[in-house]
Amino acid sequence: MEKRYYQGEVFDALDPGEALRDAEYNDCTFRNCRWDGVRVVNCTFLSCTFERCAWSGVVFSFSQMRDAWFTGCAFRSIAWGGLQGRSALVQPFGKAERCEFRYNEFTGMTLAQFDFSSCRFGDCVFDECRLACADFRGAPLGGTQFSRCDLRKADFREASGYAIDPSANQMQGARFSFPDVVALLDGFGIQIE
Repeated sequence: MEKRYYQGEVFDALDPGEALRDAEYNDCTFRNCRWDGVRVVNCTFLSCTFERCAWSGVVFSFSQMRDAWFTGCAFRSIAWGGLQGRSALVQPFGKAERCEFRYNEFTGMTLAQFDFSSCRFGDCVFDECRLACADFRGAPLGGTQFSRCDLRKADFREASGYAIDPSANQMQGARFSFPDVVALLDGFGIQIE
């Protein structure tokens, strides 16, 4: 199938049905999109903006995303790691403001210096991610796990609900605040009185 190209277009409440395929979106805006169980196949999203979108169970196959901006979006059961490959240079997200991530999986992603401070998380997983200098200040993380991640100089001050094993992550210079920092000792069987 021939790929379709869209430049600078606005899609309001776009309903792709069950599949979104063979398209490249460059500098496009998506508003109020409710994608439930959509399969995104062979699509590229370059510098696109997503406003007030709600995605649930969206599956990405052979698709890329670069420098996407998300505002007021809700994402449920999304595996983001399949989006951008394993490039250390290109980040799929440029910005995420006031977004909610529930049951999301971030695997092998480069999100260094990314600002998640205005977002909410619930039962998410960050695995093998580059999160050096990432900002999670004040973010409710609700059981979100971090494993085999580069968290050097990441900021978790006033964040709560995270599950981080210090022996399984690079954490030099990471910042935490009391009392939530005590959760870092959970895996060591230490009793704190």
